[in-house]
Amino acid sequence: MSLAIMILGIAGAFVTTAMSSTETLANVQGYRFVSLADPCHAEQMCTTVVQPTICTSGSQRLWGKDNPSINECDVPLYKIPN
Repeated sequence: MSLAIMILGIAGAFVTTAMSSTETLANVQGYRFVSLADPCHAEQMCTTVVQPTICTSGSQRLWGKDNPSINECDVPLYKIPN
């Protein structure tokens, strides 16, 4: 009986750790378009996990980058839930 409880405890800890690291990986920098000279201006953290609310700064929608080394922001982002 105690072996089963121990196994369930270890499995529960593993699942909890795996869920939190997935959420962390989904959080990315959100960017807004300012001008052609500054097409991806860093604003705040957002998530790539689909949520009901899009990520915004003021009235501007924020976008993510597929490739951090390219200055192109076209990945839809969502507000990180509290």
